[in-house]
Amino acid sequence: MYAVIECGGTQVRVSENQKVRIPRIDAKEGQKYKMEKVLLMSNGQEVIIGRPTIKEAVVEVTVVGHSRSAKIEGMKYKPKKDYRRRWGARTHYTDLLVNTVSHPGIKAIEKPAAEPKKKAAAKPAKAGGAKKPVKGDKK
Repeated sequence: MYAVIECGGTQVRVSENQKVRIPRIDAKEGQKYKMEKVLLMSNGQEVIIGRPTIKEAVVEVTVVGHSRSAKIEGMKYKPKKDYRRRWGARTHYTDLLVNTVSHPGIKAIEKPAAEPKKKAAAKPAKAGGAKKPVKGDKK
């Protein structure tokens, strides 16, 4: 089961037990949080689209930590005018672990247990004679 949520002006597709990175929210590490701006939900067969959001749909997450992106640098330069301007920025993010995606109208579809893979039979070694001489080899 998956959902599309809106947070910080961005839309993110999430499913259970997935780690996601969203723009920084004001929450402490380890805190549980409910995302209620759910735009779309699906269990693989049924799809519910919000107008603009789905009522009663909840995505529960746990805040794993806060991080920052790599530095983005920019520069302006005008030749012969002694004008140079440099700047840099790092975007702040919050890392989340999605615990549950739920809606009372949609039931999660359980996937059948995967069968264990069978081991492939060992291939018999090729019966071959001596190697062919390679050009430049000494005999």
